[in-house]
Amino acid sequence: EKEIKLQPSYYTLIPPEVRYHEGLSASEKLVYGDIADLANTHGYCWAENKYFAELYNASKFTVSRWISNLEKYGFIKTEIEYVEGTKQVSRRLIYVLDSKDKR
Repeated sequence: EKEIKLQPSYYTLIPPEVRYHEGLSASEKLVYGDIADLANTHGYCWAENKYFAELYNASKFTVSRWISNLEKYGFIKTEIEYVEGTKQVSRRLIYVLDSKDKR
């Protein structure tokens, strides 16, 4: 499979329900914007925690917490794909949820 490079755009849109959410940190709001931007092309974002950790000079654990919090509040949904017949993760897909998609 051909590797596709992550190509964020020059600006990111963060909707008001995310931007003004009191339960999200500023970093979580920025990561949401990047996820939404990267998901714009294929309908989902496949960036790994390492990508965001390097981008924001944070640990992968911290990025994992940010993504979990965004999912907890219903702004994104993650799906894990495994290598066939194993429990080895092949990739994680992150979908941005519209307000109408929220649980």
